[in-house]
Parts: sequence; C-alpha cells; structure tokens
Amino acid sequence: GADYTASSGTLTFAAGETSKTFTVPVLADSTDEANETATLTLSNAANATISDATGTLTITDDDAAPTVNFSSTSSSGAESVSSKSLTVNLSAVSGKDVTVDYAYVGNATGSGVDYSPTNGTLTIAAGSSSGSITIPSIVDDALDEPNETVTVTLSNASNATLGDDIAHVYTITDNDNPPSLSINDVTASNENAANATFTATLSAASGQQVTVAYATSNGTATAGADYTDSSGTLTFSAGTTTQTF
Repeated sequence: GADYTASSGTLTFAAGETSKTFTVPVLADSTDEANETATLTLSNAANATISDATGTLTITDDDAAPTVNFSSTSSSGAESVSSKSLTVNLSAVSGKDVTVDYAYVGNATGSGVDYSPTNGTLTIAAGSSSGSITIPSIVDDALDEPNETVTVTLSNASNATLGDDIAHVYTITDNDNPPSLSINDVTASNENAANATFTATLSAASGQQVTVAYATSNGTATAGADYTDSSGTLTFSAGTTTQTF
C-alpha cells in the first residue's frame, strides 16, 4: 500500500506450458529512502513440486536526497537569554537518518566568557523534517560592550546535500549600562607648583573604548595669569578605569 500493491492468486499452467507471469504493481513516491525488498512466495502446488519457493523484488529508490538549511540566516537576543535554539530544516522528509556537522565561529568569545560552544553533529531522524542546534550557556555579564555575534555553520551532510543557507548569525545584544565618569578635586600646594594633575575615573571597566573631552574654564582664577588653559581628549582603552591629565 505504500511501496507496492499486495498481490496474490493462483497460476495455472496448461498441459505443455513451462512458464507463467504475474504482476506486482510498484508505487512511486517522492521520499529519498534506501532500496527496499518484497518477497514473493509460491505455495500449494498441484501436479508439481516446488524447488524454489521464494523470489525477491528489489525496489530501487530514484528520489534525490533533500537539502539541509537553517530556517533563517540571522537572529538576535539579549545576553540575559541563557541559550538559543536554531532550527535546521530539510527540503523534504527523508526515509533515512540525515546527519550534518556544525561549528561555531564569530567575535563573541567562547570558553564560558560569552557562551560555551561545543561543535557537534545534528541528526534528523528518518520521517522528520527538521532538527535544532542550541547555542548554550550564554553569559549575562556586567560589562558594557558592543553587540557580539556567533556564527553557526553546517558542513559534511550525510543522506542530504547542503543548501544555500548553511550559516546562521546570532547577535548577542548587550544589556549593560555604560559606566559613568567622575573627576577628582585637586589643591595645588602653592602658586609655584609646576602642574596640577587630575584623575578621571570610570565607575566600572568597559568592554569598549571610552573617550571624553576635558577643558579648563575660569572660576576665580584667570587663564593666562593664574594657570595655563588646557583642553584635550582622554581615551580609556577597554578594561581601563583611570586616566590622568
């Protein structure tokens, strides 16, 4: 009923005949599957004996293997989301188990810093049309940093061919507030002090470069008479919390 139409009956050889034929209808489908067999059996012979009671019908599959692709090529989520499941689809259900390797790359740092990648192999069981790959253990840190990406790439498909969408880019969006800046007060020991050094401080280390402009302005002291006017830009490299001028 799925691969062939069941058949049974009685063959009659007229006196003097040495062969008879009968037909087993084979049914076509569109599922890629292994070659399959059906057994044909003779029984209850009259006026003859049976020397070989069984014959084998082998139905050779003629369907192309499905293609394997990600259901989408990009997505995103906050770093507070602990893991992300990515769906991998077959273009058609297969009668065979389909396997495909996957690997992680990208500018997000693995090894438990931003996430914990484990390259592996996805198996889509026969009869299923999809499977999923999980980006595990996404870390919700307290570091203000740029959004980062994880790219998962498919390779080495078995019982399927790789499609066009074999890479998925997942963006981990940062959810941390930028640090705040503060500057200290300085008292020059006397008017003859060569320089007064100020320190600018970040409230927390940042995962990205921070810049801030500084400039003097008169209070009761006058630029050019009591101090030399000064201005510029301070640059805090990632991970640095203080700069002086």
